[in-house]
Amino acid sequence: MKTTYREIALHPLVLGAIGLVVVIAGGSALYYVSVTKAPVGDMDASAATTSVQMLTATGIVEPAQNPDLAFVSGGRVVRVNVAVGQTVSSGQVLASLDTSALVAQRANAAANLASQQAKLSEMQAGPRAVDTQAKQTAVDQAKQTLQNAYINAATMLSDAYDKSHSGISSNTDTLFNQPNTPSPTLVFGTTNTQAGVDAGNARSAANNAFANWSTELATINSASTPSDLDTALMVAITNLQTLRDFNNKLLLALSGAVSSGNFSQAQITAAQTSVGALRDTINGLVVSLQGTEQQLANDKLAVQSAQDALNQVLAGPSPQDIQAEQAQVDAANANVQLYNAQISNSIVVAPFSGTVSSVRVKSGDIALANTVAISLNPKSALQVVAYFTAIDITKIKVAMPAAITLDAYGSAKQFTATVVSIDTAPSPVSDAPNAPTGFKATFQFENSDPSITSGMGANISIPISR
Repeated sequence: MKTTYREIALHPLVLGAIGLVVVIAGGSALYYVSVTKAPVGDMDASAATTSVQMLTATGIVEPAQNPDLAFVSGGRVVRVNVAVGQTVSSGQVLASLDTSALVAQRANAAANLASQQAKLSEMQAGPRAVDTQAKQTAVDQAKQTLQNAYINAATMLSDAYDKSHSGISSNTDTLFNQPNTPSPTLVFGTTNTQAGVDAGNARSAANNAFANWSTELATINSASTPSDLDTALMVAITNLQTLRDFNNKLLLALSGAVSSGNFSQAQITAAQTSVGALRDTINGLVVSLQGTEQQLANDKLAVQSAQDALNQVLAGPSPQDIQAEQAQVDAANANVQLYNAQISNSIVVAPFSGTVSSVRVKSGDIALANTVAISLNPKSALQVVAYFTAIDITKIKVAMPAAITLDAYGSAKQFTATVVSIDTAPSPVSDAPNAPTGFKATFQFENSDPSITSGMGANISIPISR
């Protein structure tokens, strides 16, 4: 039997083969699509373009610290401890001036400081028992001296009365009629009538003075109070002055006395001599009692002064006294520090480690203040200073990185640096007259490199934007 195309096509084997082909073809199509589909959001970074703006400048390599060292004070150089080419360490003494006079002055200032500190400590500690006792002893001694003076004054008062009374009686009673009555008269005539009258009145006043004085002294003895003795002294001096006045007036009457049978010229002369001597005696008593008054006043002041000193010790120093003494201590300490500073200013000390590049002084030289004596090349801490315009300086900030090339090595060798300071005001870019100004920025090398030395020309590049 003849087989048709329809039968062949519908045969199970043929249908299976066709299905297999379709599956293979569909899988191939899906694979092609999956491997040829373009990725979304995944672009190669190398395809982007980066633009960096650089700010450039030139400068000179220099030490971060001043390499030129000088004495702050002038003087005679006594020691130079280094030579050119020598390596020194930070803090090493390089040279020194003669400080012998300063050292002596400092020692004196230190002694004064110690003295002031001792006074302050004593004040702060308060009174010692021995000091209090000493002041009390001084008070007791002053009081005893005053008491002795008053005892002596009582004796002097009695003695002054006795001497003046006996002197008046023995030397003038014979020159008067009824000498101890209220109205005594002269036994002799005188050419000075008024003087004669005055002499009689003065003798009457003297009698009254003795009567009052006797009454006053009756209550006075060594046990009397100081106040009573002070009053008795004043009364005694007043009475003695009255007696002295009587003697002066009697002498004036005697100077005009007329000799007679009852009163010869010899008697006149003798009377003048005795009355004159009596006047001198009474005047001496006045001076003596006035001296006693003054001595008593001085002794009273001594007692008061001793008592005040005791009271001051007992009270202790006031806060103001302690504050004042503290100020003395501070002043003395400042004086010591002044000499310390002057001695420190008399040496040159290496502020950093490095190599001595020049020595401009020697022992015996007179060094001037602030004149370069020694120069150092530092081992590290080098920097470059560059100047920028007002516009460019605003683009730079402290801590920004920078790349530096040195003229000595060309552009192939770069060094990293950092901006460490930026001036906020313009300054001259050099010491030349009429030099232009710019804003100074300082760049410090990040790493110490022995190939970098001071004085090299430097080219700076600073990335300021991307």
